[in-house]
Amino acid sequence: MALTILIFWTEQATMKFLITNDDGYDGPGLAALYNALKPLGDVRVVAPAVCHSAKGHAVNTHAPLRIERRDVAPFGPIDILDSSPADCVRVGLRAPGAEMPDFVVAGINTGANLGVDLFYSGTAAAAREAAILGVPSLAISRYMRPEFPVIWETLSLHVTRIVEQLISHHHRLPAGQFWNVNFPAVADEAHPQEIAFAPQSLLSHDIGFNVGKKNDADGPNVTVLEYAGDFRSRGKTDNCDVAVLFQQKITATPIDLCTTANHPFVVKS
Repeated sequence: MALTILIFWTEQATMKFLITNDDGYDGPGLAALYNALKPLGDVRVVAPAVCHSAKGHAVNTHAPLRIERRDVAPFGPIDILDSSPADCVRVGLRAPGAEMPDFVVAGINTGANLGVDLFYSGTAAAAREAAILGVPSLAISRYMRPEFPVIWETLSLHVTRIVEQLISHHHRLPAGQFWNVNFPAVADEAHPQEIAFAPQSLLSHDIGFNVGKKNDADGPNVTVLEYAGDFRSRGKTDNCDVAVLFQQKITATPIDLCTTANHPFVVKS
């Protein structure tokens, strides 16, 4: 009796990404992120019209949001929003007709987002907003040093493999959490293969101010202050994200949304 074997082929669904940044739609890091994710799936872009660096988790709920659809290389058609990175994620996920992605990825930020930077960072805010809305997300940044300029094409290749690892089942985070990833500044983007997992530092920056020069129109009651903090001298523990990145390692930190402190009169849900 002849044996007939039937083989059924199941086509794997294409991964869908929504990306944004805080440097603006024309920032080189966004194009590098797009190129990094294209080998992994379909990539849709909703990005700010201008830079929103260090503006945190601002959103606009009091005025209409203007969205311009424009062809921009290398993306093709993208949506450019006159608002913050967090609003870009809100629009990308909840605007009428929006297609739900599998992952939201923010970056690649030109500058590290470590420790308490995450409270200021528009890049981290975009990933956090996605986590709030129930979509897995990552924030990706690259530490900057003038002696080690970014080679975006090479960095993209490293981002591809790191994202592929972190979105795998092995590293999938629970709902309401996101990955914060930082690449060190190294010569020729010669990054290590492994990921170093580290906790977030909550120690302060070295914050200080110098008195600056006033404009001719400033009156006697005006004082001008110029920021004089040195982020490289911030406090850090031996194994925190700041210390690990400064050891020239690719650093990944799982971030959650819990902001309720322990108190005897508060019962956490």
